[in-house]
Amino acid sequence: MSLADAGLLLMALSVLASAAFDLRTFEIPDTITVLIIIGAVLFGLGTPGFDWASHAAAGGLFFAFGLLAFTRGWLGGGDVKVMTGCACWATLGNLAEQVVLIAIAGGGLAVILILLRRSLAMAGVTGDDAPRLVRVGAHLPYAVAIAAGMTVWSMRHLPLP
Repeated sequence: MSLADAGLLLMALSVLASAAFDLRTFEIPDTITVLIIIGAVLFGLGTPGFDWASHAAAGGLFFAFGLLAFTRGWLGGGDVKVMTGCACWATLGNLAEQVVLIAIAGGGLAVILILLRRSLAMAGVTGDDAPRLVRVGAHLPYAVAIAAGMTVWSMRHLPLP
């Protein structure tokens, strides 16, 4: 397995793990972000012509936006961390596409959960009777949207095996 392939695998597993943790606990361990960034570094080391400056700038730019989004309550801290790690996989030229794909997936996830939560409430399944994920007012496990958006973005921009 090449360094680039190892980086891709590490990123894919880490992004999926972030979604699983977010679904289960509504929290994402910091180590997952570190693993996503390590995956990007491995990928870069194994990819001739990797534009280190553009990838680092994309990560830094998203982190700056993420801080604003966090302070305004638009994104949770764990989501900002994971998306910052994912931004390190993008370049300045395709970062906006990555963010838009993740946002579209987030909108889809929100609609699904709103419909599911309302349907269960109409059926009388509320409060402690409902699973935590579908309780009215529960957090949105945005790492699920990040994983979906990254999947589409990766298929468009990364040399998947």
